[in-house]
Amino acid sequence: MRSLSRSYLIALFVVLLALLPIAVLLNIAIDANQLFYTGHFTIFLNTVIVAVATAGIAVLLGVPIALATTYLSFPFQRVWLVVLLVPLAIPSYVGAFALYVAFGTGGELDILLPITPPAISGLTGAVLVMALYTYPFVVLTTRASLSKIDPSQLYAARTLGLGLTASFWRVIIPRILNGIAGGALLAGLYAISDFGTPAIMGVNNYTRAIYVEYNALGLGQAAGLSLQLILIVSLLLALESQAKIVRSVPGRLIKIKPTGAQKFFFFLFISPVILLSILLPIFIFTLWLAREGFSTFDFSIVFNSIFVSLIAAIFAILLALPIAIAALEGKIGKFMERITYIGFGIPGIVMGTALVYVGLQLPLVYQTLVLLIFAYVLRFLPLGISSVRNSLEGFDDSLTNAARSLGANSSEAFKRITLPLLFKSIIAGAALVFLETMRELPATLLLGPTGFETLATYLWRVYEAGYFGRAAIPGLLIILASIITLLIMMSAEGLSEDSD
Repeated sequence: MRSLSRSYLIALFVVLLALLPIAVLLNIAIDANQLFYTGHFTIFLNTVIVAVATAGIAVLLGVPIALATTYLSFPFQRVWLVVLLVPLAIPSYVGAFALYVAFGTGGELDILLPITPPAISGLTGAVLVMALYTYPFVVLTTRASLSKIDPSQLYAARTLGLGLTASFWRVIIPRILNGIAGGALLAGLYAISDFGTPAIMGVNNYTRAIYVEYNALGLGQAAGLSLQLILIVSLLLALESQAKIVRSVPGRLIKIKPTGAQKFFFFLFISPVILLSILLPIFIFTLWLAREGFSTFDFSIVFNSIFVSLIAAIFAILLALPIAIAALEGKIGKFMERITYIGFGIPGIVMGTALVYVGLQLPLVYQTLVLLIFAYVLRFLPLGISSVRNSLEGFDDSLTNAARSLGANSSEAFKRITLPLLFKSIIAGAALVFLETMRELPATLLLGPTGFETLATYLWRVYEAGYFGRAAIPGLLIILASIITLLIMMSAEGLSEDSD
């Protein structure tokens, strides 16, 4: 398939924009003599502890779930898989908010129950919350690895007398280690980049320290910390890219019928996960909604969230089309596509810090929706690119070649042949950008116009002010939007292929 002639020029333009935040941060840090700002060692230590512990617990949760939902046959298997992937769509700061106020002395559960449950806060709380919302990364990467191996090996081990657990441990696990490692790295990357959860739990990691420095007008120190965080994130991304899934010829999928005891232990294993990550936050926000009602909520905030998310999704998908096309043209296009992924790898708090400085140099865009939407597009453009490129890779070139042989030029062939075939992937990519924009917190906090609130920032403001009950509506709406988008994406990608 031949691309539009302008694809490379647009891709090059976006690449330069993607590099802008790093260039700005370097300039700030050098001017402030903070290029090698060390800060406090505890910032680095807390960040590493949270990332490593989150990845470890995510593996302990995700691998058994992936194995069970792939090989075991139990009622409503497809439904359970969807439910167990829901935490991936819910922002961890929503769960952190709910768990923080539910547990401990004076918490919602302390009021409702005869006993006082232990508080969830600090390093332990941050790790627990982020593990609950990142284990689906491990589930997805592990299931992807499992789909590439021949399950008859497991059947052979079973026929030779190995128990179910021993068969998994000795036959399957060694063949999916790369997939497990890939999921663990994604969980660790999320833990390093997250701002809301550590801030709510009171953990002084990089993202929280950057926000504190910014609010204290220490832009130079914030830039220095941001560059250190980018370096750590880049190293993790480099490691993640090396985690390859072992490919072999898969055989016919084998389903093992578990015993009653095995079913019981599986549901016993997943029950606390579902309770803490999904049901408890929904219960807490619903409880607050029953107390507070709708009168204290300004529904223009919903419009704000939908408006900026929709604009960002439209611009992102319009830019994603030529970049995805250029990526399939050759090595140069592929290289430029990879550069655009910098924006997605940069945490929102870092992107916000860099673009605040840009706004200070350009007063016309400072604290305007233009700069805010620009940040969203830079951050989430790779989601649109990935969706479109994956579809383009599966296209049959004969369709566009036939159109060209009948006299259509490249532009006409693209509009009449390629674009209609891309429709589903365009919608899927735009939906992902829309969701990520709607729940983006730190970049919106730093770049949003004065008085402009989204669901995410309103949730943060009421948390800071201690008016927890007013978080009910934004919290429930964010959860609802996240679940709906996840269901759309799973339907489009065919992730739930197991039969009941």
